[in-house]
Amino acid sequence: MIKSSIILFVTCFLLYLPFSREPDYFDSEITPATIIAQHDSVWAIYHELGKDYKFLLNNSYRSQLGQSIELRYELRNPQKAVINKAWGYWFIAKEMGWSFGVFAILLGVAFATTHQPDPSALAEQLAYKKENKGKYQQ
Repeated sequence: MIKSSIILFVTCFLLYLPFSREPDYFDSEITPATIIAQHDSVWAIYHELGKDYKFLLNNSYRSQLGQSIELRYELRNPQKAVINKAWGYWFIAKEMGWSFGVFAILLGVAFATTHQPDPSALAEQLAYKKENKGKYQQ
């Protein structure tokens, strides 16, 4: 039960990912951006349709000033961009925590309800004999 539940959960989760990302995976563009420092902040600057856009980065990118990174954005809304990396675009910590937490709780409930059945219910299941019916009888 646990193995099949894990396989089903992982399959559903992987099918859910491409359709739930923002910006949309299928409609988005990927562009290079240059990392710069400005007023004690680290920014990634990219260009779209002749306009410059800025994307605020955390300070861990300060050591990569002048280098290029890939950003993903939608053409209809180019100011909303994300870094095109697996952790941060495909896998979000909060979403992963909730998904695996709910899965663990539901798996625990399923295991608790089926692990030690009542002895009378078990005896009833073992004593059950399927009635032999003909091919066209209901």
